[in-house]
Amino acid sequence: MSLIDWPVPPPFMWACEQCSELLWLFAPSYTADESDPGRDHVARLQVTLSRHVADEHPAEVPEPHTDDCPLCESYSRRADVRDEKLRAEHRARGLFLPPIAARLL
Repeated sequence: MSLIDWPVPPPFMWACEQCSELLWLFAPSYTADESDPGRDHVARLQVTLSRHVADEHPAEVPEPHTDDCPLCESYSRRADVRDEKLRAEHRARGLFLPPIAARLL
């Protein structure tokens, strides 16, 4: 995946101490290849960062995807509060991951 595919995280993420720390920890994944043994760590960082954004910056979470995203559609059919949190985390991942990776969870 080319660096061109990666979004530039929005300013609020750099202004937040926890977001920026997680972004810096996440930085090596921008150039890691699929055989990198640290990929599990990167996955945990993605979840941690998207959860933080959903919990601490809910106004910054993007709107649901409108381009036939199967996960957004699935989450919209669920009524459980926990599913709403997962839905917000799913959308928050697009702030710092390319679409092909952001929409996996």
